[in-house]
Amino acid sequence: MARWLRVWQHLVHSAHQRQKDRRTVLEGIHLLQVYQATGKLPLCWFVDGQRVGHAEIQALMAFPGWPEPWILESSEFERCSGLQSPVGVAALIDWPASSGKVLPSNGGCLVLDRLQDPGNVGTLIRSAVAAGLRQVVLGQGSVQGWSPKVLRAAMGAHFHVVLHENVRLPSWLDAYQGRIVGALREAARPYDTVDMTGNVALVVGHEGSGLSQDIVERLHERVFIPMEPSVESLNAAVAGSVLLFERQRQQRGQTSGDLA
Repeated sequence: MARWLRVWQHLVHSAHQRQKDRRTVLEGIHLLQVYQATGKLPLCWFVDGQRVGHAEIQALMAFPGWPEPWILESSEFERCSGLQSPVGVAALIDWPASSGKVLPSNGGCLVLDRLQDPGNVGTLIRSAVAAGLRQVVLGQGSVQGWSPKVLRAAMGAHFHVVLHENVRLPSWLDAYQGRIVGALREAARPYDTVDMTGNVALVVGHEGSGLSQDIVERLHERVFIPMEPSVESLNAAVAGSVLLFERQRQQRGQTSGDLA
């Protein structure tokens, strides 16, 4: 067990170790419930001994086919956990084999240009899945998509999406066979007047500086979200989610023959 506790700590704190091993950490009952629903097995998992009687943790422990968890003293669990207030259950898992294998050449996808806040990236992955997109491309300079913080923010959406990381966006976008739509603070067209259906890559830029110039030069459409003058900009996760659900709205309208 001592070896796995060391692995847990390394994966929590080191993006390099996660990338090298293609492993990560799930912390929290909901994340483990979603992972169990995929039918996959963890490398190992841990339960805080003081919480072993919790009904939902009991259900996790009784899940058919899963290995027995290591039961830890609370102090040991807290020492290994990446959370200030540990939630009592954690698992070490391999990244899905499909993650990042083949970049999409067409089809709808969400593209993140140098997004560095784990909460924003996790929220956008969750929004992408909720809005019907199953491909997410993280450009170089973005936070690691399989970090525990991103996983917690995405609330299990990682297991319903193919995630591509550390992508050289300019060269990939040059080969992408669909339209490229990017969100800018000032652009020619409001977002709800642009066709986002079909093969479209929706690009969201860095939280502070927005899209890099080499991405802007490759856009087929530049869109903005109209706002009241008193508000300068939206959070990147909010802006990206607005675009994602506008695409979903248009897709529904196209299906019903009532696209505005």
